[in-house]
Amino acid sequence: MKAFYAFAAIALLAISSFGQRELGAKPTATGGPLKFEQAVFDVQDYDISVKADPATKSISGTTVMTAKAVIPSDVILLDLDTPYNVESVTENGKPLRYERKDGQIRIWFPYSKQVGETIKTTIVYSGTPRVAPRPPWVGGFMWEKTKDGADWISVALQNDGADLLFPCKDHPSDKPATVSMHITVPDPLYATAPGKLVNIKKNGDRTSTYNWRMTNPIANYSVVFNAAPYKVVKDSYRSISGVVMPIFFYVLPEDADKAASLIAEQKKYLKYYEQYLGPYPFRSQKVGISETPHLGMEHSTNIAYGNHFKYDADGTDFLLLHEFGHEYWANLVTASDWRDFWIHEGFQSYMDALYQEYLHGKEAYMKRIAATATRFRNKQPVAPREPKIAYQVYMAEPDYTKSDGDIYGKGAYFLHTLRYLVGDKAFFNALRHMAYPDKAHESYTDGRQERLVTTDDFLTIAEKDSGMKLDWIFEMYLRQPELPRLEAKQVVSFNPSQPSTLELRWITPNNMPFPMPIDVVVDGKTQRVEMPDGKGSVKYTGAAPVIDPNGWVLKAQ
Repeated sequence: MKAFYAFAAIALLAISSFGQRELGAKPTATGGPLKFEQAVFDVQDYDISVKADPATKSISGTTVMTAKAVIPSDVILLDLDTPYNVESVTENGKPLRYERKDGQIRIWFPYSKQVGETIKTTIVYSGTPRVAPRPPWVGGFMWEKTKDGADWISVALQNDGADLLFPCKDHPSDKPATVSMHITVPDPLYATAPGKLVNIKKNGDRTSTYNWRMTNPIANYSVVFNAAPYKVVKDSYRSISGVVMPIFFYVLPEDADKAASLIAEQKKYLKYYEQYLGPYPFRSQKVGISETPHLGMEHSTNIAYGNHFKYDADGTDFLLLHEFGHEYWANLVTASDWRDFWIHEGFQSYMDALYQEYLHGKEAYMKRIAATATRFRNKQPVAPREPKIAYQVYMAEPDYTKSDGDIYGKGAYFLHTLRYLVGDKAFFNALRHMAYPDKAHESYTDGRQERLVTTDDFLTIAEKDSGMKLDWIFEMYLRQPELPRLEAKQVVSFNPSQPSTLELRWITPNNMPFPMPIDVVVDGKTQRVEMPDGKGSVKYTGAAPVIDPNGWVLKAQ
């Protein structure tokens, strides 16, 4: 029992790390309504060269963007953070007219690009990048030192956008199909990035260039690098698909003796996620972990890890479990707009809780889910319908300097309640189909396995797998903030031969339909009370009934 209560305490620790948090700083804008000059093109590839100088905390870079025109236009719009100076914008070596204003680059072509025509811009830029005030939640660059005094560079961009590093179309709806990164850093630093390491070039000026290539689509905010005097610890894992894939842990030399234990944990998480969700999506690339000076981030194929090898009472590293799970919920399945950010964080927070059931059984899972209920704000919809900037759904109004928490905890509790409603078989089928809609997708490793999704995609999947109409539960928990309230009234019979009655009624905002059944313990036995019109009742003869004893249904307290 002592160990079990330790798990509950750890659950609260994990939730506080990823839920509500005072940050004291507001991220820059990323996402939001897609501007016309952004919508006219579809990015195919970024080829990014960055030279980082920790002595001056500055970078110089060149980004080649290859795109396809999807709407005829003679102008496009890219984002690049304000600290950078743009030195040139060209296409095929010829200068292009551009305007640099308010963190954006508006670029004109001599003639309108026609549908299907290739756009290939080369932008040379340099400057002193924004330093992250509260990484990873409020991002930017980190110019740190290891315990041994070596330079340690890291970048985190999720809530701020990739324009803090390179010029890009800073919107979640456009994941480039491929990305190359050429990171030049002083020796003896080793630079890590998404995808596979192509080669390392020694430059002769006491710097080296690390050339990386990611050949699966990738969210812009995962296009980052880390650099330190890393020791590369390599292992491998056989996926349920049969593929043996490499595991790389880029660890600081002073922590190298801890690498094996963390990799052993990583293998446990691989087994867990593959059992519930299907094969690891990026088997053609790698499982990568880079030790970072910030807590962590879900950078695809190169997870940022800064949890200092802290293990829970059962040996779980909650940070690695959470961030690695985002390889499914963020990197395989990506919200097409930040309004559906909960698909990343709510689904993954649910998988964090489900891991307790996987390890310790249903009671541990229930404790973990119950802990999430302490973090709700219920101030805004979890999944609003209008386009959003990332911080508008992640942060709390009015100043957006405090993380909201609802896309984590409330999103997870919604999935918990959905599981109760549809049953385990339909629920776990829906989880699997949200990750991979069919068996064919599970075999893809060339990028076709990835999808941009909305909340309504999950509604369609859940309805198909359950055979139930579910729009009402999505509307209640995701599309508006207020929780339903269960009104209970006991009609007590004083005639020993007549049973008493428990009358139940859902009180909902704006009288929204909510035919949610509820478990009630009656005379020592649990029964599900159906409430098709939002009302129900149950007879009892003994002690007063206990309503929803296991906390399956999310409701106002």
